[in-house]
Amino acid sequence: MMLIVAAMMDEVKDIIKDAKQEEGLYILDHPDTRLLLTGVGKVNAAAKLSAVLARTTVEVIINLGFAGATPPYESGDVVLVKSATYHDFDLSLFGYQKGQVPGCPSFYESDETWSLLALKNIPDLKTGTLYTGDVFMTNTRDEACLVDMEGTSLFQTAYLFNVPMLVIKVVSDIIGSQDHLKHYQTFATQDGAKALQAVYHHLCKGA
Repeated sequence: MMLIVAAMMDEVKDIIKDAKQEEGLYILDHPDTRLLLTGVGKVNAAAKLSAVLARTTVEVIINLGFAGATPPYESGDVVLVKSATYHDFDLSLFGYQKGQVPGCPSFYESDETWSLLALKNIPDLKTGTLYTGDVFMTNTRDEACLVDMEGTSLFQTAYLFNVPMLVIKVVSDIIGSQDHLKHYQTFATQDGAKALQAVYHHLCKGA
């Protein structure tokens, strides 16, 4: 089974339109494909995904969602997450990399096979690094990156269950820009779902 994972209905409302539910998952139009809505935040994401992986055989996890970003990314950019870590977890005092959970890698990476498929089939797909934490970021960072509230926790869960994972984000807002929050709200309710629906269809064509 291919499992699409998203945090919010606003992200996938066009993908799951008219879809039926079974055991907490939406049955999508692509063969043997389901969608899981987790809710916002690291704990929700990890708990909901763990519950599915504990009872179901999943061949690949694909996280689709919105993310804030720093320049030179622009609102509406579609970005393949090449690597991901936490921005709010720090045991560097004990010799770990910032963002690294003991027993886990310092950065998680999207599956190579699925990354190549995405790069082949999704037009104008960019790549980048994702930082995850339980805070809506408003202060800019010194590097070009994406920021969200679930991605790395999903990566960590997939790593612990030994399931390959791909993360693709659509940039909803530019961190630190004027009217940052207003721009996010507008994008989330008007444009974002259509962009992610297009990503889903491009991936299904290549799968």
